[in-house]
Amino acid sequence: MWPYCLVVNVRSEVDDYIRPLNDKARKLAGAAHEVLDNEGCASYVKTIYIGYEIDGQMVAALYAHTDHLEVALALPEDAEGASLIDATHLTWKTLPVAAVIRALDDLDEFKVLASTAVARVRSQTHDVERDNDYFVKARRDRNASS
Repeated sequence: MWPYCLVVNVRSEVDDYIRPLNDKARKLAGAAHEVLDNEGCASYVKTIYIGYEIDGQMVAALYAHTDHLEVALALPEDAEGASLIDATHLTWKTLPVAAVIRALDDLDEFKVLASTAVARVRSQTHDVERDNDYFVKARRDRNASS
């Protein structure tokens, strides 16, 4: 169990990340955070995202945009879902896909995806680990097609 002061500090950091967002993004980010928090993920805040982990292993990374969220998840590279996109642009070695959340209605699918990601990390069956060359090649391919 985390010491009380640490839990309060993390919640304050998450609140500080979410509070300045516009109304839509704030509601979406608060709801998505609650989903991952309820799954038992520990959260921390970096400048542009909220990270979620279990036992030191990444489960998700939430990025807020003006009108939507991207939440990179510990799912297989070939995971399927209406809201899933390739997350190579986020450069997470272990989070290959992201759920795009544009409305509160999208949270039903997100809950299932988040629960699956948590289960993969908890059971130590999440085995995606992209190497640096993968991202170099992806960046080169993106630049060539621009």
